[in-house]
Amino acid sequence: MAQLVRHYLLIVVIAAVVFFVNLGGPRLWDRDEPFNARCTMEMLERGDWVVPDYNGQVRFAKPAAMYWFMMSAVAVFGPTEFAFRFWSAVAGVGSVLATYHIGRRLFNPQVGLWGAVVLATSLMFAVLSRTVKADALMILFDTLAVLVFVWAVFRPADQPGDQDAGQR
Repeated sequence: MAQLVRHYLLIVVIAAVVFFVNLGGPRLWDRDEPFNARCTMEMLERGDWVVPDYNGQVRFAKPAAMYWFMMSAVAVFGPTEFAFRFWSAVAGVGSVLATYHIGRRLFNPQVGLWGAVVLATSLMFAVLSRTVKADALMILFDTLAVLVFVWAVFRPADQPGDQDAGQR
């Protein structure tokens, strides 16, 4: 149990530094970030939590859940770059923790730890976890689905009496 807590602390600290430090510093960039942020603000201004709307036109291109998350952060932090990116960073931390548990279940705690650290410090994953896009949330939910599958199908790697751990 102490090892699990140590690993959690290490993973969360590394991921938090990579994903949260200066999260609100850069202005919204590329085409999608301002577009998604404006859609969120229009939904908030209309008080409509159901239909994503941009410039008076319904927007079906992105899942509404992304806007719900951003709307909740804007309600707490105000309409800032940090608020729009907050849930992407949280989803990044969640994906890293889920990756840890997948590696831990399939192999051992050290493999899970290294897998989580490598994912947290991977450039493209870090960029996606710091942007106003649906990607980080989708990665989180996909990783959680894989984790549920791994928990359902595979025995713990460190289970006593597990002679054929490598032949799953």
